[in-house]
Amino acid sequence: MKITTLIFDLGHVVLTNDWHDDCPEKFQAYSDYFGITYDDMERGWDAFWPQFSTGKVTEDEFWNGFLKIAGAKKIDIKQAKKLWKEYQKPIEDMLGLLQKLKKHNRLAALTTLSREWLDYKRKKYDLDSYFEVIVSSGYSGLVKPDPKIYKMVVKQLNVKPGECLFIDDAQRTLPPAGELGMKTILFSGQSELERNLQELGIKY
Repeated sequence: MKITTLIFDLGHVVLTNDWHDDCPEKFQAYSDYFGITYDDMERGWDAFWPQFSTGKVTEDEFWNGFLKIAGAKKIDIKQAKKLWKEYQKPIEDMLGLLQKLKKHNRLAALTTLSREWLDYKRKKYDLDSYFEVIVSSGYSGLVKPDPKIYKMVVKQLNVKPGECLFIDDAQRTLPPAGELGMKTILFSGQSELERNLQELGIKY
């Protein structure tokens, strides 16, 4: 079955990750301002990200709870939001690649991301100009690798799983897509992805 539809994860694939993973500058900025260690930040994140990423708490509630659990010297939600935005950026020239790919393929996104953060990225990076469907944990209440969220994106696209290629940087999210019938690629960088796409005969 010919691949007609490419489904991308966003964090660590198209755009930077939402927290301090692989971004020492972001960690340092939070550490300097709030007086917290990496372990403090992990503790705060782990306590509130599951609820925030599935739409159960608002961004203000997330930052308030996160900063308290992390033992921050001040509860400054406005500054926490500001720092998060400062360290958002595209991965390599992935937006340029999406621009080329959409001329020959249907594109969608399947992401673990809160409502507020998706809304921000959607506007800042004009994501709707690349993706015809964006399914997120924040709006669906489902998180990869739950099989239901893969079925949801296929249903919204009105395509057969065999027509889809799913691209993510997390190995654990690939098997459910494969079991549904999708082809999968583990993302490790743009150049490697482009080689993989060429091997599969994907035009761009």
